This record gives sequence, C-alpha cells and structure tokens, in this order.
Amino acid sequence: MNKKLLGRAGEELAAKLLKLKGYRILRRNYYCRYGEIDIIAMKDGAVIFCEVKTRTGDDFGTGRESVNYEKIRHLFNSAESYLAYTGVE
Repeated sequence: MNKKLLGRAGEELAAKLLKLKGYRILRRNYYCRYGEIDIIAMKDGAVIFCEVKTRTGDDFGTGRESVNYEKIRHLFNSAESYLAYTGVE
C-alpha cells in the first residue's frame, strides 16, 4: 500500500473511532495557509483538532514522535484559522 492510501485508511479509521466515541465530525482535511488539519470534530461543545499519523512500524519512530514543535505550531495556527473562519467558539 502506498503512503497516500495508508494515510487515507488511517484517517478513515480515526474518524470511525471518534464517531463511535460520540464525536461529530465537522470537517476532514481542512486546508489553510498554515497547513492542514486531518480531522475536526466536536463533542459536548468542545472542538478537537486531530493530526493523524499512520505507520506500518516504528522503524522511523512512532506517530507521536513525528509531531514536532513546528507541526504543533502549524496545527495551532490552522485551528485558530478554522475557528475564525467558521465562528465556532
């Protein structure tokens, strides 16, 4: 399976898990000038922003390890952009 298909499969699995846990998916693959947010969901009035990392092994580190300071900064700025664009509070 190529990387793009693997990533899509991981995002699909993550979205299904969130739905099973009672989250409503607001948006998938939100793009803005700061980057992309894989999944934006809501539950009990809280909006969550998800970065999905799908790996076939830990040879190059775990998914968690691949989310570095710069990726967190892009995610934060993208989340602010989404909230400003949609007016969600």
